[in-house]
Amino acid sequence: MSLLIKEILLILAAYLLGSFSFTRLLTRFYSKVNIYKAGDFTTDPGNVYHHVSKAIGILCWFIDFMRVYLILFLTKYFFLKDNPFLLMLVGLAVVAGHYFPVIHSFVGGYSILPYIALLAYFAPIPTLFVAIISGIIILAYKQIRFSKYLMVIMVPIVSYFYNPLKNVKVDAKYLLLASVVMGVVNFLISRRHSNEI
Repeated sequence: MSLLIKEILLILAAYLLGSFSFTRLLTRFYSKVNIYKAGDFTTDPGNVYHHVSKAIGILCWFIDFMRVYLILFLTKYFFLKDNPFLLMLVGLAVVAGHYFPVIHSFVGGYSILPYIALLAYFAPIPTLFVAIISGIIILAYKQIRFSKYLMVIMVPIVSYFYNPLKNVKVDAKYLLLASVVMGVVNFLISRRHSNEI
């Protein structure tokens, strides 16, 4: 098997792992609720939190975050020790699976936490720095959407200046690529919700 085929299979596997909905599984198991018939009819943890169970919603947020982080950690450890760009593609595949799961008709969650997990893995200090600022904005001004955009745009910029400290695991240009991809994802999700309303 060629190296290219192995890389494609790795990305495909990451996408499928990202597509699996723990939210749907947990809501069915603990509350007998079909999440597709509750609230805004999505598998987003926010929907679970507001319309099913706060505890299950928080657990789902945690799982969504840790799934991306652990997949990146294990992929690097076992398969991609020296290929940060391909590892970034693997991370983006997991995130894409969360938002557009093939096993749920491409209708997934819309929480930004899976993407934050990707950022936290590759650039932990810049991500923490921007997350603190975003959290302050949310608490002070209730600007959740603006805070999401701030996470998408500012982490690559902060990483560019922070990178000389050697604590960022990937070149800032790859984080910029991820932010562009996330911008497209946000646009598609917004279109999806506007069409459903």
